[in-house]
Amino acid sequence: MNEVSEREKALEYMLESLIKMLGKSNQRVDDLNKRVLQLESFIREAVMPNSHPQVSQLPKRLTIMN
Repeated sequence: MNEVSEREKALEYMLESLIKMLGKSNQRVDDLNKRVLQLESFIREAVMPNSHPQVSQLPKRLTIMN
């Protein structure tokens, strides 16, 4: 009985760890996607300076993300 509960605890811990890792990975993908969209906007503005800039919800200031 004790062996089963230890096994269940270990599986639960591993599952929680995987969920946390996946959440962090998804956040990094979202951050990278925002940066790519921001870079595309900057390139568009540099290539076509007379065009009207698109209204964007992205921050205008660049920050370094880990």
